[in-house]
Amino acid sequence: MAAKKRNKRAQIREQRLARQRRERIIVMVVIAGIILMVGGLLVLSSAPSPQATSAPNAPTDIIPITPVPRPNVNMNAAGDPNAPVTIIEYSDFQCPYCGRFAREVEPLIVKNYVDTGKVRFIYRTFGDWIGPESLLSAEAAYCAGDQGKFWEFHDILFANQHGENQGAFTRERIEAMAKLLGLNMDEFRQCLDSHKYQKQAMQDLADGQAAGVQGTPSFIIIAPDGSQELVVGALPYDQFKEHIDAALAKQSK
Repeated sequence: MAAKKRNKRAQIREQRLARQRRERIIVMVVIAGIILMVGGLLVLSSAPSPQATSAPNAPTDIIPITPVPRPNVNMNAAGDPNAPVTIIEYSDFQCPYCGRFAREVEPLIVKNYVDTGKVRFIYRTFGDWIGPESLLSAEAAYCAGDQGKFWEFHDILFANQHGENQGAFTRERIEAMAKLLGLNMDEFRQCLDSHKYQKQAMQDLADGQAAGVQGTPSFIIIAPDGSQELVVGALPYDQFKEHIDAALAKQSK
């Protein structure tokens, strides 16, 4: 009888121990599941967002502009067609010196000479002078000109320079600039896709070289008497003023 009681107690103890083992296993499984879930949430929260992983040159970094107002705009020309002096600039949108001229000197020439009817200013590109991004940006500016925004595109291109053939003027970024300026994107893309102005851009290069231009920026100043002067480089405004005033002095009295 006593042996039976001992066996019964042993059986109950084994059952209790087995139950405790099962409970411990369940608790361990639950804890492990919680740890995995928390770990997964931490990984997701620490993963960089799409914006953070985007390249520095992604379209989100396009610098907006306040365009320089220009009178009597006709595609790539600005100013009175009958102005006594005409300035033709040969320039490359990738050229850093061209950018410096566009940002620092050209607005003063516009204010003091173009706005006052003394100078007509014409911008001509230089084809693929520096590389493929030069040609694409030149075509894009002319395409923007079809919608009356050549000069706005001129300004935003120069505001967004960063190295030569380094991705500043990819098709993606060019389109982002066009959107920022409010262009009709269907018309703009069709113009670029058709390379409507590729021949024009390359003709700019040929005409400039025929006129003696060997680098950018270069300027041909045409005086009232028809004489021409080739001015080379992004000169300070005071030096440009001297050349312009000298041309104006040739105006017949």
